[in-house]
Amino acid sequence: MQSAGVPLNVAKDLLCHQSIAMTSHIYTHLSDEAFTNASLKVLSFATESRKKTQKKSSLSVDFCSRT
Repeated sequence: MQSAGVPLNVAKDLLCHQSIAMTSHIYTHLSDEAFTNASLKVLSFATESRKKTQKKSSLSVDFCSRT
């Protein structure tokens, strides 16, 4: 279900589970594809954050050197 993109709370209701913990324990397995996709998202986020930080840092250095 996780690989199919079904949200956990929806899977819980479809399967008539009383708790989302039960659904999570039984139906969410870390597939290689899910692990790879999550890793790529984290890497992309970290790369973009680093670029933004470097851009801000270089702007403040340029600004400081002009004064």
